[in-house]
Amino acid sequence: METMSYPYSPLIPFPTQHEQSSYLLWSPQVLTPLENGNMCDGDADADPSPDQQQQDHELMNMLLQEANVLLLQDELSNGDPSLDGFDQRLGGGQENGNLLLGVQEEFMEESSLGDLLVAGARAVESRDAISASAILSRIDAALVSSSDHLACYFARGLRSRISGECRSTADDAAAPGNRMPAYRMLQELSPFIKFAHFTANQAILEATADDPAVHVVDLNVGEGVQWASLMSDLARRHGSRKRFRLTEAFVTADADAGAAAHRTAGRLLSEFAASLNVPFQYSSLHVRSDEDLHGLATSCCCNCNCNGSDDDSASSSSSVIVSCDTTDQPYSSLTRLQLLLAGSVVRILRPKLVVTTEEELFRMGRRNPNSFEEFFREALHHYGAVLESLGSCFRDGGGGGYGACLALVEKEALGPRIQDAVGQYQYQYGHGPLAGGACGVELEGFRACEMSSFSVAQGRMLAALFSRGFGVVHGDGRLALCWKSRPLTSVSVWSPV
Repeated sequence: METMSYPYSPLIPFPTQHEQSSYLLWSPQVLTPLENGNMCDGDADADPSPDQQQQDHELMNMLLQEANVLLLQDELSNGDPSLDGFDQRLGGGQENGNLLLGVQEEFMEESSLGDLLVAGARAVESRDAISASAILSRIDAALVSSSDHLACYFARGLRSRISGECRSTADDAAAPGNRMPAYRMLQELSPFIKFAHFTANQAILEATADDPAVHVVDLNVGEGVQWASLMSDLARRHGSRKRFRLTEAFVTADADAGAAAHRTAGRLLSEFAASLNVPFQYSSLHVRSDEDLHGLATSCCCNCNCNGSDDDSASSSSSVIVSCDTTDQPYSSLTRLQLLLAGSVVRILRPKLVVTTEEELFRMGRRNPNSFEEFFREALHHYGAVLESLGSCFRDGGGGGYGACLALVEKEALGPRIQDAVGQYQYQYGHGPLAGGACGVELEGFRACEMSSFSVAQGRMLAALFSRGFGVVHGDGRLALCWKSRPLTSVSVWSPV
């Protein structure tokens, strides 16, 4: 696969004294065209310079080497990851043989893996442990000679649902050292992360075009790459005239959880803002109750009034943008963030704009499936399309090694997410529905805003850079990245009624 040549990126790289992992996340290889994606014909069609080609080549070689090393380490310590868990049975061989007596063996032998998985989901939903165990045993036998890794992850999710595991598999399935390379590969070789950041930032830029400052309250800052891109646009458009304030609001029970990551993100963003001469303020807020949000709302009002606002009633709503990206969150955290956003956050902060980035499968306001089986079928189609699209991005016609990158992304990012979603969606097995569920929440007092024509055009151009199978659809206040007409990732924009 030839290295793709990208237009100029406003994500100016950090000086080389920074940690290598952070530097890569902010490197100019990240596709961020001019003005947060303002792709000019001349920029998009220009031939890459020799220096740019050399940088692309070196970056991709480094990613490939890292993927191969990590996969080799996993194989040496855990065996073949594609077969891990296939031999785990819910009972001994004799017990499983007895259970098979209660299942139609003709159906089992003739059914495809997909049919067996759906049958397993149906049995799990009806709490028919005998049939579910027999079907999963048949799936195990079929997987031994199959290269269908997705089926393995879905089967593991069904097993965790049967066993009643309540902890999130996505939280601890991948070692922290392995998640970051997988994230970088997704960022470099696929449009998912870039599409989300460009679209969300463009909506924020348009909403705050006439404001003297931008204040974003982010419910999931992560590495902060999105906000480096936004600062680059603010610097280009406004120089040092426009202030940017970023508040990270987190809801983990342990106030110290992720504290080091929060500090690192804040430090890197502060240094990056200084390099652009953008006035920047970073803070974090542990949301334990509504009182914490009331305190933040009060500080927003005070800051606005100190900066010359005379309208007390509008000061908060004119200054705050709320951002919530749940695409990398385990199901339990995703649900908690959605409920917090739809409840206390919009009611107390009264933001000028709410921007949500979600997997289409879990999008807020999306119709809830009528049953677990229906959700399971949707998940099969959704993640099948995700894997197919990633395969198109990571393809290297000569077989030279991009398969290692895809294998790492699949093992450390996609697989654990599938297991977690199937294992925990909507209700814990045997414990009834979770409060609110997912996808069923709405932002009361807010309406969906249509995306600008520029945002739509930007999304289309970005999708076209990666594969002809990608496209975008827009409507109902959202812009979605699609693979062969199936929406995969959505960015929605909401404003007060």
